[in-house]
Amino acid sequence: MEGPELVNSLRQLVISFEPYLRNASSYEQAQEVLLNLEAHDENFHRYQFVSQLRAKIDESLGGLIEDEFERFSMSQGSDVASDQKTVVQKVTDQVLKSREFENLTHYLRTNVSQAAQTLQNNFEQEFGSGRHGPDFEDVRDKRHSNEMDANMSFSSSYPGSLMFMNQDQAQKLAEELDPHRSLEDRQCSLHTLCSLAPLDVVASDQWSDIRRGLLAALEDPDLNLATKSLKFIAQGFSTVTSQTKELYLLLVDYLVDLCKKNLSRLKNGVDVRKSEHIRIIRSFRLLNEFQLIVPSYWIRCPEILVEQVIESTLKLFSMQHVSTVASSVTNIPMTALHLMALIDPKAMWFNKWMHGSYSRIPLLQKLDGQKKIIENAVKHCLEFTASRKIPFDLMSDISDTLSRVSNSDGHRMHYTRHEMDYIYFIHSLNLLGKLLCHKEGRKFFPIKVKDISEPISITKFLCSLIQLIVDPGNLVTVKYNPVSQQFDPGILVTDMLKVLCIHHDVTILCKDEVTNTLLSPISHWLDDEDTGGHACPESAYLHIADILAQLAASSQGRQHLLYGEGQDRFTRTKSSAAHIIADFAKKAINYDLPGDFAAPPSTIVTGSFVYICRQLYNTCEGLLAMNAYELHTTLAEALNEVSRELDMASTPTPGSDSGSDIDDPKKLSIWSDTLKDNLLNFAATPKGVLLLQQTHTMPECVSYMYSRYRNKLQVSKCEKFGYGTMVSQLAATAAGMVALRQSGFIQSIINNTWTVLECGLDDSPVFHGKIWAVEPVYKDAHKQLINLLKVLTSYAAVYEVLHEQPLPSHENYTFRQMPNTVIELIDRLVFVDKDIKIHSLFNYEQSHVFGLRMFGIIMSCLDTFLLIQSQYKIQEMLLSCQEANSINDRDIILDMLSFERNYILVKTYLIGGPSERVIPPRSISEDSSVSFPYPLFSTYPVPREYVPNVAGRSAMKQENELSHFLHETKNSVYESDWMERCRKTFGHLLETKPEQAKGHVMQELLEKVLESATNKQDEMTFPLITYSDEPPGTDSSLRSFNLTPVQELGVKIAVRYGMHLKLLNSGSDASENLTHLLKQCGHYLQQQQRGGSYSTLRFLRTKTYPGFDWFASTIFLLMNGNLDRSWRFLYQFSMLIASGYLWLPRLHRSVHMPTGLMTSGILPVFSSTGHNVELVLQSEFPLIYSAFRMSGYNVAQICENWLRQCFWNYLDWMDIVHYICVCILMGIDYQVYMCVAILKHMQQDILQHLQEQDLIIFLKEEPLRGFRVGEHLNFMKQLEKKFRKTILSDMQNISKP
Repeated sequence: MEGPELVNSLRQLVISFEPYLRNASSYEQAQEVLLNLEAHDENFHRYQFVSQLRAKIDESLGGLIEDEFERFSMSQGSDVASDQKTVVQKVTDQVLKSREFENLTHYLRTNVSQAAQTLQNNFEQEFGSGRHGPDFEDVRDKRHSNEMDANMSFSSSYPGSLMFMNQDQAQKLAEELDPHRSLEDRQCSLHTLCSLAPLDVVASDQWSDIRRGLLAALEDPDLNLATKSLKFIAQGFSTVTSQTKELYLLLVDYLVDLCKKNLSRLKNGVDVRKSEHIRIIRSFRLLNEFQLIVPSYWIRCPEILVEQVIESTLKLFSMQHVSTVASSVTNIPMTALHLMALIDPKAMWFNKWMHGSYSRIPLLQKLDGQKKIIENAVKHCLEFTASRKIPFDLMSDISDTLSRVSNSDGHRMHYTRHEMDYIYFIHSLNLLGKLLCHKEGRKFFPIKVKDISEPISITKFLCSLIQLIVDPGNLVTVKYNPVSQQFDPGILVTDMLKVLCIHHDVTILCKDEVTNTLLSPISHWLDDEDTGGHACPESAYLHIADILAQLAASSQGRQHLLYGEGQDRFTRTKSSAAHIIADFAKKAINYDLPGDFAAPPSTIVTGSFVYICRQLYNTCEGLLAMNAYELHTTLAEALNEVSRELDMASTPTPGSDSGSDIDDPKKLSIWSDTLKDNLLNFAATPKGVLLLQQTHTMPECVSYMYSRYRNKLQVSKCEKFGYGTMVSQLAATAAGMVALRQSGFIQSIINNTWTVLECGLDDSPVFHGKIWAVEPVYKDAHKQLINLLKVLTSYAAVYEVLHEQPLPSHENYTFRQMPNTVIELIDRLVFVDKDIKIHSLFNYEQSHVFGLRMFGIIMSCLDTFLLIQSQYKIQEMLLSCQEANSINDRDIILDMLSFERNYILVKTYLIGGPSERVIPPRSISEDSSVSFPYPLFSTYPVPREYVPNVAGRSAMKQENELSHFLHETKNSVYESDWMERCRKTFGHLLETKPEQAKGHVMQELLEKVLESATNKQDEMTFPLITYSDEPPGTDSSLRSFNLTPVQELGVKIAVRYGMHLKLLNSGSDASENLTHLLKQCGHYLQQQQRGGSYSTLRFLRTKTYPGFDWFASTIFLLMNGNLDRSWRFLYQFSMLIASGYLWLPRLHRSVHMPTGLMTSGILPVFSSTGHNVELVLQSEFPLIYSAFRMSGYNVAQICENWLRQCFWNYLDWMDIVHYICVCILMGIDYQVYMCVAILKHMQQDILQHLQEQDLIIFLKEEPLRGFRVGEHLNFMKQLEKKFRKTILSDMQNISKP
């Protein structure tokens, strides 16, 4: 690295700096780029200087580095990780301190400095103009050049030695550009201009003269001269300033003159072998390149620049040549946009200009004055659509021409006039499509078009374009062979309509005329109509399905498909698009379409239309509209048939024919996956889960879902979220939980949780330790906690995985022993009560806190707590752990584990709403002067600090308007209008004086309402089974009826709650009476149950209802522990439809339910109430509905949790009583309105916790603070007016899904 060789290599490196110096806006930026040249220049290691430097380093330091590595390895042995520094770092430090490195740096600094000084002393010779620029011409006159150079100044700030001119030199350049000067002078002047900064030239006083010279050069017959002028303009376009518009206007003026002279000559097409055509194409290409770049700089430019650029552009594009002589080629006038379309067929310039409002607003304003552009585009699209009906295939002719006319490289040399018209059609289609995406752009329609009498509306225009997809005539008579699939007219129109569907305002497509035109081939096929003997090709049906699928992805489009144009929601219209699609899809699956019209559609076409149906039925309102078609049954039957065919295909027999598509095993497998995928999407709604379970294909569909989930595949092309919602919907049912467990989904969640908390299955070493968690459940573990809660918050799901499952008993636990089931995870993370379990955890405290936190949340469901407590004695284990964590058996140590245990112990012992119990925090308060204001304990009962004082019932008789009404009408409860008058009186009291709606008044109200309702046949849904009138306990079969441990424990909790509320006088008597009541109810309901031995679900195999009867307990407390009064009410109440929703054990394995519905194990409170809550939310509160969808949790699951336990622990007692009375008196559909009112009340909290990613935890653990039934009764009445017709009829039809 010395001498001329170093100088040459350094020169090469410096020359490579040029583009980076040009782009740098400051010295600091240039310095930063050059210091990091290796990251910016992909050719960095190819430079000669870099290669020489690398070789010198290897020569001088290579031996030293090898010696250092050998010495280090011998001294350290195999203990490589003994220090924080790596081997490379240590060797590097030694080399940098060595004498060899010091000598090398001194040598390089000296030689490189000398080479740089040599280059600097000979700067002009080494880097002067023309030394490294390949584009400079040889025609420069030496005498003229020397004269100019003598008066020019140079600046090293401009790479390439750009020159700065004074006024005299600018005047001289303008004179030499005069058209009357010689060609040599003009070329020399243009060459000089190209060496100058274009924007300085534009800013000079002689610009007007120079502009005339440049315009003349552009129009000059000499192509070389015109090219140099274009090059100068192109250099000016490299940056966008206020002066750039002058160059753009110059180019536009030139193109205007060019089009005036040449449009008439282009009637037969464009041939790029002709010089005049080359000139046109180059100019339009330069124009388009600037149009694509300039939107990035609009905001920096003054508004006048934007307006002038837009105005001049539209003036150019509005030019056209209308021939006065009839042409044998085409009747379409030649326009400037024909030429632009050759360069930019997809109209990207217009797309970019319409993107931002800074240019979109003036563009649309200027277009209003140049409507000819829009008119020509619309007219051409309409004429092209009409021309496709001629008896020959124009595009086939074009394809033949394209294959013939090209050069040896395959590049096109000639475009026929037909091709130019077609490219102009593509350009117009994209331009109009972008225009229709914007509200102001749609105002151009209806538009008056020449030679068409009526104005063209948007609907008429779209229907005309759709003909390119659905019109079968031309596509069948002649083989269709487009130039490229990219420019297929059907695909182009499809892409345009899909873009309109994606746009937030899709109302222009939500027209019956548009959808009817799209569906016309389907309608013809269903009606077996004769359309001239030709059916659409398969591609046409796929295009139609693609557009409709995209339309169904938006709420407006989905509503239009379901109900049609101008129809109210939930209006059943058999002529709507959804019914046509569903009818076609069902008949296509069953091969039931008319055979005379066309051959049966392929599975690809059928699957595409089933996918549209799927986008509709995976919402509550869509399923409501399409339930009559029973697509779940059709899909399940098709899946079973395909499964049989696959089994046969896997074992071929001699003589079997496998020539058809449907017999191809690969295609059969794809069709099978399609059917599973579409069946799986029924699980997106609560009622859909029930339908899926009744098809008996749930295990297959869930296994398919898990395979896609494991491979991280997208749900579908139009789905925005993953499988989270489906998983939580499935996990809300016993059958769904079984399917998830069998598929491996549950094991995957458990394994992932263990990997995050403890360790994974692999033994790869960890070089960097985990960051110490600040929160008890840190970010990574929080995600796994949410995943576990999604599948374990439902009692039915927990019952399936925990019932009669003992805790594992191992003598030894290893660090690498990973749990695979829920019970194993609980054993390792929750019941950590032995030293061997503690020592088997890498992160004992974090993992144990995680387990306790998970258990605390899932035990918010009281049935789940009763099951866990009755089987595993969780409270006793926690109390013993608290005692073991104490000092001298007195003070319990304050740590995060004791806080979690204390939280669970208080929460599971006390029952009550937000004001009826005190739940301690899980951490120390930073604002409080006391570290933890609540006492920790190790024995029950809980300290008094957790039990607030609750006012007891008054001994005085309560008088109010409701009590007066009941007293005055006690003999007229059977009158037809009594119920309506009672509703008004009760509603008024609840809205004005809710505190008076309690006690004996509520007891009397319920009894009177029940007496009135059971006297009307239309109110009684279930028959009243004759039951013994003997006193409780005297019947032998009743005496043999035993409560389950869950129910026995529930009795204790209910009585404790009644004593706390002062509703019961004696705890022992109340326990005995409540036990008798539950036995009586259980025995009575057992007489109306089918046997459960046939079922594979644990939830259905028990002799009695597997949970606790919270409704019967609520009635018992409401009746102040009166056994006879409670039983009499429940016995009569069992006839009403409301009993199926309020009293959950009423329909457990009930003979009153169809066999398929009963064996599903899914109660109506989930499949009907929860489904309708989601239906109302989707319509009225889309923000709440979307929040649940985004969180992966579902509304029906939390509503079932609330309703299962009659809002115990979520509402105060008075509101629980109001809820029972409202649902019985006002109608059972008020159960739905109640849940909606609660979610509306919590909307802000829901949205906040969605952002914090703990929505499921908030909804499960937090009581419904501030919610009062009376305050929201008026809102519920408004929902009743809007939805009762739909919801009440669905809930009354309890025997069908």
